[in-house]
Amino acid sequence: MEPTTLLIVEQQPRAPDNLPALLKELSQRFQLDLFQCRQRLVGKGLSLLSKGVRSALEKISDLLREYGYRHWLVEPSTPKYVPSRLRGLQIGADKITFICQNKRVEFPKGARILAVFAEMSGALAEQSVKQMLSSYAYRGRDNVRPLAAQKTYKTILQGEPLLDLYLLDDQGQIVDAVRVFPGKFDHRGLGERATASSRQNLDQIIKLAKEYAGAFTLQTDFGLVNLPGCTLRRENPGDPETQRRNQLSLARYGWLLADLQRVGPIDPPPKEGADNLTASIAAAIVTRNPNLATGNQGELLTAAKSLADDIRTAEKDPESQILQPVPDNPGLPAPPAARNDGMWKHPGYWLGSAGAVIAFVCFLLADTDIRLPVKLFHYCFDAGVTQLILSALLFWGGFYFLLLKRQVENTPTSKVRSIAMGMVEVKGRAIRQYALVSPMSYAPCVFYRLTKYHRGKNQEWLISSVSSSDNVPFYLEDETGRVSVDPSSCRVNAGSKQEGIPGQFGLMHQNFDSDVKWVEEFIAEGTHIYVLGFASVKRNPGPSMNERRIAALRELKRNPQSLQQYDADGDGKISEAEWDSAREAVEEQLLEQSLHENQKRKKQEEQVVIGKKKGRPFIIAETQAEENLTGRYAFYIPALFVGAAIFVGWGIRALLN
Repeated sequence: MEPTTLLIVEQQPRAPDNLPALLKELSQRFQLDLFQCRQRLVGKGLSLLSKGVRSALEKISDLLREYGYRHWLVEPSTPKYVPSRLRGLQIGADKITFICQNKRVEFPKGARILAVFAEMSGALAEQSVKQMLSSYAYRGRDNVRPLAAQKTYKTILQGEPLLDLYLLDDQGQIVDAVRVFPGKFDHRGLGERATASSRQNLDQIIKLAKEYAGAFTLQTDFGLVNLPGCTLRRENPGDPETQRRNQLSLARYGWLLADLQRVGPIDPPPKEGADNLTASIAAAIVTRNPNLATGNQGELLTAAKSLADDIRTAEKDPESQILQPVPDNPGLPAPPAARNDGMWKHPGYWLGSAGAVIAFVCFLLADTDIRLPVKLFHYCFDAGVTQLILSALLFWGGFYFLLLKRQVENTPTSKVRSIAMGMVEVKGRAIRQYALVSPMSYAPCVFYRLTKYHRGKNQEWLISSVSSSDNVPFYLEDETGRVSVDPSSCRVNAGSKQEGIPGQFGLMHQNFDSDVKWVEEFIAEGTHIYVLGFASVKRNPGPSMNERRIAALRELKRNPQSLQQYDADGDGKISEAEWDSAREAVEEQLLEQSLHENQKRKKQEEQVVIGKKKGRPFIIAETQAEENLTGRYAFYIPALFVGAAIFVGWGIRALLN
């Protein structure tokens, strides 16, 4: 029976442009699950993509190589033993002797060493998840960053660290192995390197092994990677059986890494012409020899190869990654400040639920005998005037929702790429334009509305304030492109709702006794939304042509040297005619710049925005189909018309009496 072969890939931190095509081929040709493949191809570290017969996996290997993925085909060896537990050590001039429980293990100077530095409590995995969520929230889906090498190393050191050192032969086979528990060995063997901290002594052993090794590899991804038999169990971390099983998983992880080093990776083919050019520039910069960029080709390739080897070695060394700062990518810009206003400032409040409450209160006051200025109301009510006014409002509401329903039904759905100026209806996924995060649940979102309530004298909830992000635009994306959406002056129908008290995190509705509560509604990024609004060309946020002309002329006056070029008669003074000539030249220059800027092709989201136009409806709803909206309106319309008819009859009867 043919042994099982593993296909392990090196994940890419960002999804490449050709990933959808690769996923399609993996699904159609090899019947692999699309979702699992995406999860295992995008991220940080190593991941098992598939396993089975080698002849079948070689076809997938050819496809991965074609699409630029580094991977391995390996038949994993069965671990023959777990690393021996360290009790002490002796440092010699030509070797390190590790004194274990039942034997001595010698690591000669110049040996090949594989070090696996692991955090055994699960704190590294939790920190990694928090980093990914935070990066996604504030940088966006295209700038998600995994935990940095320095942060990973520090998290392991501060948690429950465990170090395995593997001695490898020239073929990559494991010769022997040592396991180091912090504080469980005689640190005096470190000599001057010894410290009072057990974790720092562990760090010193890593540095010592690196110093003596000829080839040193440090792996810190245990608990983060998807590899068979290498799972870190986090349930009952204090249970001895759980600890034993995790230590066995760590040993399997170390043996599998040794197998990967033994067989070597399958690298994608280099891009034609890219290597020589990159090597030329890199060699010229690093060696400070410009002649390498254009000189002898043999000398260039020799220097480039040596430089490339040094760069690859540095990239594999976590400490070198720590010493070389990575340029920061700011990601998404910060959103504008949210608006905080009372609910009463929105017309929808008076025409919506609040209007119904006011009508109900008026109805109750009609049968009361309170001596207040309500006497006027009683007179109007007895005369039927109040009923007729309410019926007119209800009729207006019914016709409003009827026209809105017809507008939704009669407006054809457009693709983003084919949007025309005017009323449009589009559907797609909501994508953030700014690093907007909901204030209570800290979820990346395109819109939120936070309502604060306080208890009244009769224990009823009253609205204190409303803050929303309706001044923060976002993108709507479908398969054809993106368009900008400005939610200002729109009553957004958000699908997600959270309720809680001040200071509560990850809020969900629960029983609590407080005089203040918060209700948060938001549309999470990536949600499918429906938008009906008015599409128009974006206004240029910069200064107008007149403002630019005034600024340019003012700057010209402040610079006498530039102004002298318009002194036609050379008398050292600018006459009125010469100033008119200067002004015409400035206007002509600005017009030329404006035409040049307009000729540059802009993306659709930079040119078109969907927003509110006076007298036209504007709807943003978190829904999969517009039928959900029209069905809701169909429920409102008969209820409003029936209520209006009742009040009309009531008012006419009172008026006749």
